[in-house]
Amino acid sequence: MPIIDNLKLENDTILNADVCIVGAGMSGQIIASKIKNKKIIIIDSGDVNYNSTIQQLNDLDNRGLKLRTNHVNRVRQLGGSANLWANQLMLLEENEISKREWLDNNLEWPIDYNELKKNYEEIINEIFDKSLNNFDHFGFKKIEKYYSQLENEFINEKKLSFKKHFWPSKIEKFNINSKFTKKLINNNNINLITNLTATQLKINQESQIINEILIQSKGKKINVKSKVFVLSCGAIENAKIILNNSINYNILENANTGRYYMDHPRTTLGTLTTRNKFSLSSLFGIKFNSFDLRNSLKISNNHQITSKVLNCHAYLDPDFGDEDDKYFESILNEIKKIIKLSGIPNFLNFKNLSLKKLLELIYFKIPAQISNSYINNIIRIILSRKNNILSFSNIKINFQGEQFPNINSKIHLSNKKDIFGQNIPIMDWKLSEIDHQTQQEFIKIIEEMTNNHSYLSFKKNDSLEITDASHHSGTTRMSLSRSDGVVDKNSKFHDVKNLYISGNSIFRTIGSGNPGLTNMAMSNKLGKYLDKI
Repeated sequence: MPIIDNLKLENDTILNADVCIVGAGMSGQIIASKIKNKKIIIIDSGDVNYNSTIQQLNDLDNRGLKLRTNHVNRVRQLGGSANLWANQLMLLEENEISKREWLDNNLEWPIDYNELKKNYEEIINEIFDKSLNNFDHFGFKKIEKYYSQLENEFINEKKLSFKKHFWPSKIEKFNINSKFTKKLINNNNINLITNLTATQLKINQESQIINEILIQSKGKKINVKSKVFVLSCGAIENAKIILNNSINYNILENANTGRYYMDHPRTTLGTLTTRNKFSLSSLFGIKFNSFDLRNSLKISNNHQITSKVLNCHAYLDPDFGDEDDKYFESILNEIKKIIKLSGIPNFLNFKNLSLKKLLELIYFKIPAQISNSYINNIIRIILSRKNNILSFSNIKINFQGEQFPNINSKIHLSNKKDIFGQNIPIMDWKLSEIDHQTQQEFIKIIEEMTNNHSYLSFKKNDSLEITDASHHSGTTRMSLSRSDGVVDKNSKFHDVKNLYISGNSIFRTIGSGNPGLTNMAMSNKLGKYLDKI
């Protein structure tokens, strides 16, 4: 994949391709990897490495639910937002893409779950670990021996079940250091064009075909002609491009574009307090050399039907208290110095903390992006020794819910323009009553379970402060017809013959699990389809 910076291209250059992919994140790269014997051009606004100046194109006007502050959740760079990803792998469950009549809405995806499952398996074997043959369970037999009295309490609660979470120790960023991306770079049929932003789609409305697109940098305009175009820029940018271009081309007008915006509402439901201390538990996470595994709690499928709520899950996270959290923050800064080789750590910061507490804090609180799998594996062995009891008594219940597809939750356009004269997006994230009912049902189950319990008590939070998970989805959703969505089952824009859209924006429902693996699976599906046409 020869990398061509815009500085190497003359103004008004015309480039030609069989397939033009806009966006060099994991979705665009996976699609390109599946297309054989065709000339492919991948366009990206960003550079190979992070460049802060271009990130201003991510500006938006937030008018809905408040998003997390000081949180960079989109990146214009080779690899896109995968550069921020901790590689948590989760599957959409079959009921999350099927009919759920108790929710009184058509949530069914226009694809068969077995097809999605096949693409999950192909992606896991190709990108992560071929030894994960039983990919449904990611080797979860390994953590059954870590079930404690705590797991047994929840196993006996019929309204709850476990949800599985998996992290490979090698984080795939899809950037210049990525094994997967390096393989693409060696493919002479693929060219990556950096530092150029796709703005205008030039469409012949009679033939329903895009002939070319305009890509721009400051002071330079390039045209790309191609037989097929793929928008692979994320749920916000995909909608922004379509909405801006629909101003000039009524063939792009679709009432569903930008609507049904979804994210995962997150909140802390409350705190469990235990009178019994526990050993290392699957509900707190088990970390091995090559992967991490964890169970969370979810409302069981049967109880979702009975109570008429959505899917969801909640992590049980140790609460060490404000004093330990503050102290550990200073320790974490010293650990970062070691990892980044940016200075000499001050080991005096460690002196007032017991070794056992320090090991627990390192194991449970260092983010996956900077933790070390070998160190975690050693700490796991120490913490899981016979009769070893963990130090904390309070456990936070951190909830992540599936969002109900809400037509009024949307991306639309502001009158404010970006540097290329494109209207910037307005994000108007809205939840539905059923989203809040799902949270309250989870609280109700925990309260009933812990009422008069011999060693567990629960205090719910007085207010549930909702935050986003930066899992932008749903703005060009998949559907059987244009009246109900934007792309068909093959990810083709309904009214344009050679325009395809990929990534989370095509999700019809979001489920409760992190979307990265489903994004990759659907991109794998689209890449194979484009290879055949």
